[in-house]
Amino acid sequence: MTEIRTIEEREGEAFLRLMCGVFGLDFNRAYDVFFTEPLFDLERKWALLEGKEMVSILTTSALEFGWGRAIGIAGVATSPDRQGEGHASKLIEKVLRESERRDEGPALLFARDLRFYEKNGFEALDRVIRAPLITTDEEDLLDTMDTDAITVKYTEWSLAHPDRLRRDERRWNYWSWHYRICTPFQTGYLCFEPNLLREHLFDQPVEALPLPRGTEWFGTTFMADQFEVPIGTPEVDLYLMGKNVPGIPQMFMTDQF
Repeated sequence: MTEIRTIEEREGEAFLRLMCGVFGLDFNRAYDVFFTEPLFDLERKWALLEGKEMVSILTTSALEFGWGRAIGIAGVATSPDRQGEGHASKLIEKVLRESERRDEGPALLFARDLRFYEKNGFEALDRVIRAPLITTDEEDLLDTMDTDAITVKYTEWSLAHPDRLRRDERRWNYWSWHYRICTPFQTGYLCFEPNLLREHLFDQPVEALPLPRGTEWFGTTFMADQFEVPIGTPEVDLYLMGKNVPGIPQMFMTDQF
């Protein structure tokens, strides 16, 4: 008997083991993160089961843009010995129907394999690229900004266009959960992790950013073009795909789901 539903608390470990097995993650290292990250929600962890066997899984996350609510889909995984049997497609179809019922029908995901998701009605909306940043090779960044200051500036930016991702309190908690340094820049900020810039707001194009040498930029081509980010030759890392999504989502990879 095939059953598709959200998982129960007692099934969390089996869910995690399947995900780790498919994606090559260390179970023990992933365990604490899986159960403690701020967006953890059993009601958003879906599984296709045959009897007691968990065959295929995925996770959704709540998203909100100016045009309305949506879901992000991540961690689509099927047991290696059951792949190619259509289980993931059945699971996605069920999740999309349920999301529509909950008034969050549009769906987004990040993918490397376009073909599988295109078969399930998704289309490529944008490319996610990684590229070396042109920098002024700053070594010491003394001025920092706290989350409250970042929240004010990000919220003002996000409210200015319907295609921009809004952040509620829970998403800000998720954002703050990751270590990153935020420093003022022009009227906005640069927010980066060691050797990686994934979020920034500034209003004037520059030839170089005041960041350490070797810092890379990671984001969508739309965001790179909008801010005229000074980057070298990019490499495509992922594709942002969507179904029933109006416009091109404007979001930073700090919100990757």
